Amino acid sequence: MNRTILTLLSLLFCTFCYSQQSENRTLYIVDSVAIYNDPGNDANIKKEELDSIVVITNADRIKSLGYEGKFEKLILIFTKAYKTRSSEAKKIPTTKSMVRVDGRWRLIDADTPYSGQFIDYFMNGKIQGEGTLKDGLLDGSRTVYYANGNKEYNNHYRNGLPHGESKEYFGNGALRQQGSFEDNKEVGLWQIYYSNGKPKLEVNHLKGKQVFQKDVGKFLILLEQSIDLFRKGDLKTSIQKLDEAEKLNQNQAELYFYRGTAKLESMEFEGAILDFDKALLLEPLYKEVLSNRAFARIRKHEFKDGRVLSKNKEMTIVTTKTDLTIPDDELQKICADLKAAYELGDDNKMVVDAITKYCN
Repeated sequence: MNRTILTLLSLLFCTFCYSQQSENRTLYIVDSVAIYNDPGNDANIKKEELDSIVVITNADRIKSLGYEGKFEKLILIFTKAYKTRSSEAKKIPTTKSMVRVDGRWRLIDADTPYSGQFIDYFMNGKIQGEGTLKDGLLDGSRTVYYANGNKEYNNHYRNGLPHGESKEYFGNGALRQQGSFEDNKEVGLWQIYYSNGKPKLEVNHLKGKQVFQKDVGKFLILLEQSIDLFRKGDLKTSIQKLDEAEKLNQNQAELYFYRGTAKLESMEFEGAILDFDKALLLEPLYKEVLSNRAFARIRKHEFKDGRVLSKNKEMTIVTTKTDLTIPDDELQKICADLKAAYELGDDNKMVVDAITKYCN
């Protein structure tokens, strides 16, 4: 996972919810912004990003900061990014110090909606997003950033609704899709790309309807039918639908993801891996494919030489190995996929547990 997380901060935020409700009430203030809600994964701050931590328990000092009677301890955390921020930038408010009243943003304790520029930051002090509010609603350009500093998307708004040009990006900086809105409705031509820059799909929006090329429309119908069959547990027919879809369009990574996942559930591990390989050739940053390819390899070894306990048209039950040994070359592939998926944001428990079990 390659994350050097400051242990002290991890402990602080892990106890956040308890501290806010205990008798010895503690408030965390990061870069002059009070943290009233659990920040979740955003609490991760690398050691080299931290400037200082100040703990205040003096009642007079707490009173001078405006928290008398509300908290008995203040923990002030300052990042290096905040310390180098200009005084003018520090004056621009963040939505994290605002509340929404009747759908409109206003500064805490203000009686009217806020108008003007705002900038949001990650816990490490790096910019998370920026834009402009007019009477508490988004107006004009709004940009949101990934943690690595690349743009995630840039939209234009009018009266709080998307209106105008829209661009969305991958974490590597490549354009994901672009098009336009009119009063929150997609209009005209939308172009969708893979993270390697290759075109994926074009969609026209005419009079509120999506218009595809003939074969693309048929492909999407088959894909939707297959997903529905998968959810109902009919894996065989689900795979058959995707086989039909492949004859129409081999340029959609979702086809190979869903077919590979159905094969994984059907214990066709080699076939699943081949489909996941095809998906990643099209979209190298497809985190769910990376995770599932790793699990396909793990399951392949778990069930290798397993004894069949029962079998019918709908289900086969096979014993798994209790003394699982995975060859080093396979283990390297598994861990590379798991870690890549995690770095791309797939941090669900199965992925984290697998990294802990196989890759540490």
